[in-house]
Amino acid sequence: MDKISYYIQEIINATGKGIKGYLKAGIKLSGISFLILCVGFLFFGIDFWFLKALGIAVLDLIPVLGSGMVMIPWAIIHLLLGNTTLAWQIGLLYIILAIVRQVAEPFITGKEIGIRPLYTFAATVICILLFGPIGAVLGAVIAVVIKAVFDVSGVNRRKDDHFR
Repeated sequence: MDKISYYIQEIINATGKGIKGYLKAGIKLSGISFLILCVGFLFFGIDFWFLKALGIAVLDLIPVLGSGMVMIPWAIIHLLLGNTTLAWQIGLLYIILAIVRQVAEPFITGKEIGIRPLYTFAATVICILLFGPIGAVLGAVIAVVIKAVFDVSGVNRRKDDHFR
């Protein structure tokens, strides 16, 4: 029984480190979003560009909702008001932001939690298919737990570890 509780404690510790890495990755991705938004808003001449970029970047920390929660309605409102140029600019900036995040997310998250980007991406996609939008968060968490179990159980003790 002593050995089992030791393994459980090690799995909990490894999972905690992985979740900390996941949060760190989220902050890095939000920082990238902030920079892209600052450049775009400044280039398009949007008033209070810094504050708007900061607010959207903070919302970008929320999985699933993110920056689209603000930028899509903002673009639609400007389109309906007849500000078609600004609407297209905001829409284009959102598309650029979404593409950069989709490309960068597996790499940054994988690096921070110690799992290959392909495995992080696969876990996220599978969890989104199984659990819907909440699967975006569950994918990385489940990948962290699986990695922790493998690490603690000694399955991946080789130098060319498949999970790194």
